[in-house]
Amino acid sequence: MAPVAVVTGSSQGIGRAIVLGLADLGYSAVVNFIPPREPAEETRAALEAKGVECELVEGNVAEAEARARLLQAVLNRWGRLDLLVNNAGIGAPPGDLLDSEEVAWDRVMGVNCKGAYFLSLAAARVMIDLKQRGVVPHPRLAFISSIRAFIVSTSRGAYCVSKAAEHMTAQLCAVRLAPEGIPVLEVAPGPIDTPMIASAREEYLALAAAGAIPAGRVGTVEDVARVIQAFAQGDLDYCTGQQIVVGGGVHIPQL
Repeated sequence: MAPVAVVTGSSQGIGRAIVLGLADLGYSAVVNFIPPREPAEETRAALEAKGVECELVEGNVAEAEARARLLQAVLNRWGRLDLLVNNAGIGAPPGDLLDSEEVAWDRVMGVNCKGAYFLSLAAARVMIDLKQRGVVPHPRLAFISSIRAFIVSTSRGAYCVSKAAEHMTAQLCAVRLAPEGIPVLEVAPGPIDTPMIASAREEYLALAAAGAIPAGRVGTVEDVARVIQAFAQGDLDYCTGQQIVVGGGVHIPQL
């Protein structure tokens, strides 16, 4: 049977690129999304055009019931889970750090931190069982975090903290799951041309042109997806716990 991946927040942007890249490797996929449904249907059509199976599962990973429904959907349809990619993420309107509001904090932390944390633990328990029963020989777990996990932006405080927490979640899972034979990878994108950066796109393009991004360009969703492809086919298993920055060199300190 073909391997199966669950990719959260995969109706558009980086998540869509990831499931399409996995489809090229023969993976069936669960596309997790929140409304509107139309982008998810577009992703389904693109996957089916590649000849792979796809299941759409609506739900906010910040909610326990949605996380349970997501895992149950993949097991009900395929009876296996080879790869979980924690990609779902949200930001908050930028503003002065001193004006941070708890409502925005709770929302961002709920998706970016709590959702990835508890979904990963639940998926890990499923993967351990599937591996022990010989159903899935090589399960894997991935996180899409951000350079904001370690590069400060005082106008995006909650987002930075949530991604730093996701980095630690990846580290915890890597150590705990290594004895179980389950590799864990963290991918930390820099500026990637997606709807999430639409309001600041010109700013990022200017930074790239000025040399702040050594590669001279803003990243593409395919730049991120290619790392997950390599991980999914076993090329990076011994890199468990590694944070791979996909940022064109923006993370390198310069004087």
